[in-house]
Amino acid sequence: MGVVYRALDPVLNRTVAIKVMSDALARDGDGLAQALRAAGVDSAVADHVKRLRDRLRAARFGPRGLGDSAELGAEIQQVLRVLGADGGGLTGTRRPHVIVTTALFAIGLVAIPAQTTAAQTPSAEALFEAGALRAAADSFAARAARDPRDPAHWYNLGATLYRAGADGKAIAAWTRAARLAPRDMAIRRALRLLPAPDPVTEQLTRVGWATPAEWAIVAGAGWVLLWLIVAVGGGAKRIVIVPFALIALTAALFSGVEASRRDQPVAVVIADGAAVRAAPYGVANATATLSAGSALVVGRSYGPWREVSRTDGIHGWVLEGEIAAL
Repeated sequence: MGVVYRALDPVLNRTVAIKVMSDALARDGDGLAQALRAAGVDSAVADHVKRLRDRLRAARFGPRGLGDSAELGAEIQQVLRVLGADGGGLTGTRRPHVIVTTALFAIGLVAIPAQTTAAQTPSAEALFEAGALRAAADSFAARAARDPRDPAHWYNLGATLYRAGADGKAIAAWTRAARLAPRDMAIRRALRLLPAPDPVTEQLTRVGWATPAEWAIVAGAGWVLLWLIVAVGGGAKRIVIVPFALIALTAALFSGVEASRRDQPVAVVIADGAAVRAAPYGVANATATLSAGSALVVGRSYGPWREVSRTDGIHGWVLEGEIAAL
């Protein structure tokens, strides 16, 4: 049956099947993901298990050499372990997880008799610890999409992508986390793991020590204190007024600079190497190739292409799937 199927044999030999779906058609299309969600699985993890099923089928029945069967088998084992397939045998004390049986049923390797049990939602953190990085990244990305103002989601997503070797995506996620929590030392330490590949990228992705809103609050407080001193002190000495005026002006300047930097439509290269082409066509000459993590300013769209530019003279078109916006 192939490497992937053999990799699942220990799991299958220790797992008893339970009823979670009554319609065999749920093996196909979105039925699997819907059944997993109904069993209590996080939506992103459910979608990932469905994609695992599709990748497994492609590796089993598709052209030879399609995908890495050993890698796919290891990933399936990791996901199933987190979902509860690492217990004892049929006579052991641990009962198999309803989600595991659902996943095995979806892959088409077990039959489902009529027995039920309670489900628990596996966490993205558990998937990360088990090494199921794709599933963990999907789950963290879903959290970030639901609550994009929480820097923890972007930080966790970046950590997962970094561990998976997706440096460009990790830089994009950590930069977004830093913009939300600019003084968080854990986020700043993480960004130091992936230094900017060039000075232009460093300039485009630089994050100050406060958000534009925080600088604006400091500037406003400085102006209020300045006018209070003038109003209460009457002929207040210049030596008292000048410091508050400088604080207010400096904070207002920093607020404007930080806001201007963030208003730029910046994107980060997430492919191993993104070819910048002279025209939005695959056959157009490549004028430059940017490594993963390189930043650029994006402009108009043309189909799947985005116009990009940098202050070092690079200008052209890249595929939208090869970059991630900040």
